[in-house]
Amino acid sequence: MERRAPSRRKVRTRRVKLKSPPTPYASTPWPTLEAFLDTEEASIALGSIGVASLGYTAVASDQHNMLVALVRHPKETLHQLLDRLEAALGPALDDPAVYVDEINGEPVPTKSTRY
Repeated sequence: MERRAPSRRKVRTRRVKLKSPPTPYASTPWPTLEAFLDTEEASIALGSIGVASLGYTAVASDQHNMLVALVRHPKETLHQLLDRLEAALGPALDDPAVYVDEINGEPVPTKSTRY
């Protein structure tokens, strides 16, 4: 009687489950700002505009209009400024008649003002 050679066991490949693609902007605290920049017709500028009395500013604009222009308050952090920019940009994108301009007008001095 002949002996058969031992059969080789087939090795099963292990399937790795791929996670679903991440939802857009899930990791950012400023989803409106990111979506705005993704339009490729938008820009956000942070920094000085050359007027010493204004100091640090944040300006969001599209190809045609300035939508939001904020002046950094004393002791306001960059994150707080970006939070205010996020809050002001949403309504400005929804309604063309709404905009915030703290550079050319009176700055909004308190936290109680709602954008």
